[in-house]
Amino acid sequence: MGERLQSIPATVQADARPAVLNPRRTPLAKVDTVSLFTGQPVATIYARADGGSAPGDALQWVFNLAVKPGNKIRNLRFWAGEFAQNPRPQVESLDEGINLILPASRREFPAGEVCRLLQVRPITLSKLRGELNGAVRGGGGFYPRAGLVNFFRARWLGAAGDA
Repeated sequence: MGERLQSIPATVQADARPAVLNPRRTPLAKVDTVSLFTGQPVATIYARADGGSAPGDALQWVFNLAVKPGNKIRNLRFWAGEFAQNPRPQVESLDEGINLILPASRREFPAGEVCRLLQVRPITLSKLRGELNGAVRGGGGFYPRAGLVNFFRARWLGAAGDA
């Protein structure tokens, strides 16, 4: 796939990138979206998630959503605000970052909304239900904000654990 992208002229590649990555509408992005938006290869995005190769190159707001986070396979999500254009939000703490992802005014979230937010399939969400403190009520899944906050705290890579 990388060879195909390299055969496309750079001007066409640049024109194919989205104009805006809106952290309010879609607060988390998958690695392919970040790659498309930034024009950086996926390998570079992963390297930046792991601390980067130069000072200031590390990505700060990365979360591993893998069902088994200790395994080799990761399922990373990146806070879209880290790639926002003008003005780029300044986030000083993990709690501030989580508040930008999960509105503080909400007490709970229905399963479908959590799937959209995390960009996971329902089967993956059901595997994470215990860790997210989710519950089934009236035939539907619901996830308290507190459970989601704890999940994000536990799954934050934080510039490869340096923060």
